[in-house]
Amino acid sequence: IHLDQVLVEFTCKNPRPSLPTEWALCGEREERLEVLKASTFALVISPGDGQLVASAGCGMRLFEALEVGAIPVVLGDHTRLPYHQLIRWSEATIMVPKPRITELHFLLRSLSDNDLLAMRRQGRFLWETYFSTSENVLNTILASIRTSIQVPAAPIREEPAQEIPHKAGKMAGTDANLADNGDLDLGPVETEPPYASPRFLRNFTYTSADTYQTWNRAPGPFHLFPHTPLDPVLPSEAKFLGSGTGFRPIGGGTGGSGKEFQASLGGNVPREQFTVVMLTYEREEVLMNSLERLNGLPYLNKVVVVWNSPKPPSDDLLWPDIGLPIVVVRTEKNSLNNRFLPWDTVETEAILSIDDDAHLRHDEIMFGFRVWREARDRIVGFPGRFHAWDVNHQSWLYNSNYSCELSMVLTGAAFFHKYYAYLYSYVMPQAIRDMVDEYINCEDIAMNFLVSHITRKPPIKVTSRWTFRCPGCPQALSHDDSHFHERHKCINFFVKVYGYMPLLYTQFRVDSVLFKTRLPHDKTKCFKFI
Repeated sequence: IHLDQVLVEFTCKNPRPSLPTEWALCGEREERLEVLKASTFALVISPGDGQLVASAGCGMRLFEALEVGAIPVVLGDHTRLPYHQLIRWSEATIMVPKPRITELHFLLRSLSDNDLLAMRRQGRFLWETYFSTSENVLNTILASIRTSIQVPAAPIREEPAQEIPHKAGKMAGTDANLADNGDLDLGPVETEPPYASPRFLRNFTYTSADTYQTWNRAPGPFHLFPHTPLDPVLPSEAKFLGSGTGFRPIGGGTGGSGKEFQASLGGNVPREQFTVVMLTYEREEVLMNSLERLNGLPYLNKVVVVWNSPKPPSDDLLWPDIGLPIVVVRTEKNSLNNRFLPWDTVETEAILSIDDDAHLRHDEIMFGFRVWREARDRIVGFPGRFHAWDVNHQSWLYNSNYSCELSMVLTGAAFFHKYYAYLYSYVMPQAIRDMVDEYINCEDIAMNFLVSHITRKPPIKVTSRWTFRCPGCPQALSHDDSHFHERHKCINFFVKVYGYMPLLYTQFRVDSVLFKTRLPHDKTKCFKFI
């Protein structure tokens, strides 16, 4: 009845040896791959013996389908796919009990095109990562064993920072930005000094995300770690109210300022602060002004200045004393990829990547950091951009016009997790970094591609008060026509490398809870944000 093309072969040429109850593979591997390349689905029939949960024939048929991007349809729900306890096969395969074979066409027809694309992409990712080479297979076996016995993997290499000695000048003055925070107020928790990190009571990490989940959990039986039978663990300054709606701070029943909420997100322990990574190239005066503006910024752990120029800083240059370490790192070459190197001097999870000519207020930076703490897998920043499809030229375009949606956040002022610095520098395809070096452009687009590819989520834009500008610069690079032409080329090249467009649109922008809310003078402002 339908026009769907279904290939059913009733003759088997050159069948491979198989078990008595197993469906044999027919023909040569190259012939089977040619058929699978033109297929959306590939049927994998489990052995007739119900006690046989896996077989060589089923495994080979599964891997061949994943290799060419076809979706395996496993007929037989008793089958156990490789590493089923670690891999979510439901994201890449369809498993159907044999008694429902008559419904198979209806089930496959119910999948949308977006679901098909996601499953084909995930299947290809699983094959490339775990099964494509003997080295990957061996690494997968070792990783599964480590996971089972809870032995951490070897730490990934960090980039050693070759520091440039520099002289600190006079104490930097307090930024005038702090005098008027406008619609935001920093609140009490950010003005407190850092307190000691909690001791590790277990042989695995106690993360702030778990604290956050515990703090916001509803009353009732609960465990701190999912699927782990541990006794209830409460935040250090909270008690459980059996008849209430959650936790309440001890003493006076106060709340609403956000102090307790901020403490549950990580508080002010050094690891939970953030590091400013600032890329610069022969603009000493602009750099000194930017560093001085960081004086008094709460939660700031240190500043790492990536010196991209082959010339060292001037001998008579006096660096501002902002009360925190300023580490000046020498680079091997002038490359925008240096912005995302995982420097060993960065000791925090959060990195604020910021240009030396970016001008952000303290309250804007603090609000962005608060948002990132609740979305640590995302890029959280201020200037938003989006990609668009050029119908006439059948290619992708980079767009910076005002729009009701965005798909990128520029890393000239953005928070991201240090984990992505490792991926960008050591895992992301080298061809992307080479193009960034060729054009001296597009490193921010490359990072947005990477994070969206890993998380399948768009970045988060936070509200800025339009102070993101270049002080003293007559014209920004983005005003140059060649700048946009190069970025168009970058997007199309990155799409070819990834094999699809990973960027995702969003119409979501984050404001504080009381943003532009008129409050009576006798009311305390709220420091808890969404």
